[in-house]
Amino acid sequence: MVIQSQRVVARFLKRAYGERKKFLGKDVRLSWNDRGWLLEELPQKGKKKLKKATLENICTRYGGQPNFDAYIPGNILRRADLSSSDNYDTIKRKILEAYEVAAVESLDKMSPEQVEKGRGWTFLKDEKWYENEVFYLNVVPEGIEPFVVEGKDFKVQVTWTSFESYSPNSDFQQMDPHYTMYESSSATAARKFYMMLKADPSALKSVTWNEFDNWMKNNKIGYEIHFSQWH
Repeated sequence: MVIQSQRVVARFLKRAYGERKKFLGKDVRLSWNDRGWLLEELPQKGKKKLKKATLENICTRYGGQPNFDAYIPGNILRRADLSSSDNYDTIKRKILEAYEVAAVESLDKMSPEQVEKGRGWTFLKDEKWYENEVFYLNVVPEGIEPFVVEGKDFKVQVTWTSFESYSPNSDFQQMDPHYTMYESSSATAARKFYMMLKADPSALKSVTWNEFDNWMKNNKIGYEIHFSQWH
C-alpha cells in the first residue's frame, strides 16, 4: 500500500498548495505555489550537473500569524522585478532580497506583544535557499508536458521522468483497495517511453492490458510491476 499512499499524498499536496506557476529566465525556471519556490537550472549543452534550490513560503509555514502579506508570492515577485534575461544566480539573489524586505516590513507592522509572543521573529531575516545539484536528465526540459496515452482498455500517465498505468479492474474505492500497476523502472526508461509515445500517440491503441507487458518487453522499455497488499 506504500506506493498508492504516496500517490494519494501527492494528489493531496497538489490540491492543498495549488498548481505551480512559473517564470522563465536565461536557462532557468522559477516555479511556485502556496507551499514555496523552486528554482531550477534548465538542461544546457555540456552541463551534466544542474543547480536546484527551494525556498519555503512564510505565509504557509506560519499560517494564521499576523502581518505576513509581504510574503505573498505576488508581492515577492513585484519586489524582485525579474527579467527574462536573469540567470539562475540573479533570480536566486533577487527573490532572497525580496524576502529580506518582506521580513523588515512584517516586523515593522508587529505590535510589541506579537514580537514577544513570536520570540522576536528575527529569524525571518535569516531565510535561505536550500540548494543542491542534480543530474541533468532528472530536470524536466521546458516544453515537456505530461500527457495520457490510451490503450485498448487502459490508460498510461506519461511524464518525462516516469510513467504509470493501472489495470482496468483496479478498485480504489474498497476498504482494502486492489490494483495491479506498471511503472517505469528508471527515468531513462520513462524518457524512452515518453519520446516513443509522443512521436506516435496511437502506438498503444490496439494493445490490451494483458498485452501491455509484452509490448514493453518487445520495445525494450524498462518497467516494474506492483500489486496491492492485503492486510
